[in-house]
Amino acid sequence: MAKLNVSPTKSSYLAIKRNLDFAAQGYDLLEQKRQILVFELMGRVESARRAQDVVDEKIATAFEALAEAQLAVGSAQLAAEATAVNVERRLDISLRSLMGIELPSIDYEAAKPGVQFGFGGSARSDAVMLSFCDALDSIAALAETENAVFRLAREVRRTQRRVNALEKLFIPDYTETLQYITETLEEREREGFVIMKMVKARREAARSASVSSVVSGQ
Repeated sequence: MAKLNVSPTKSSYLAIKRNLDFAAQGYDLLEQKRQILVFELMGRVESARRAQDVVDEKIATAFEALAEAQLAVGSAQLAAEATAVNVERRLDISLRSLMGIELPSIDYEAAKPGVQFGFGGSARSDAVMLSFCDALDSIAALAETENAVFRLAREVRRTQRRVNALEKLFIPDYTETLQYITETLEEREREGFVIMKMVKARREAARSASVSSVVSGQ
């Protein structure tokens, strides 16, 4: 803790008190925000884990189909057939706000490909194409969730730093300064009271002496 370099006056006391009250309110709000963000982050982390498992499974299935097709018809034919595939795809990315954080929402849509090679080529090529197209939906969902996790984690760290700054620096420094000003003002008040008593005592003594002088002169 470190006392602020301010004059111990009533105006300083009021200013520090206002700032301290504002900091306490800000701390409460930031702590609530941090808790909400952490709760949201943990849920998204679990969703990302499940989405990753789905993607891993579908990618493994797709590459397994690709390996079987390569063995059946050869890589050259697969490459030639792939150049003839034309599947319409649409990818829309929008943002929604959560606690002031812009989180992406990914909408991926692709036309369901029909049989492309089974009649004049290889049915295995169709299986490969369908497997990879199926994986794209899951990859889009994973990308949305992982991006949200990244942004939430970044905001949690930022909020935690602000909470720590208020809790460990700002509030203790202002509390110590407020206590110093209070003690100084109270000490001045006591000194003023003592001085007033001394002045009053001297006046009374002077008045008594003056009365005694008048009486003696009579």
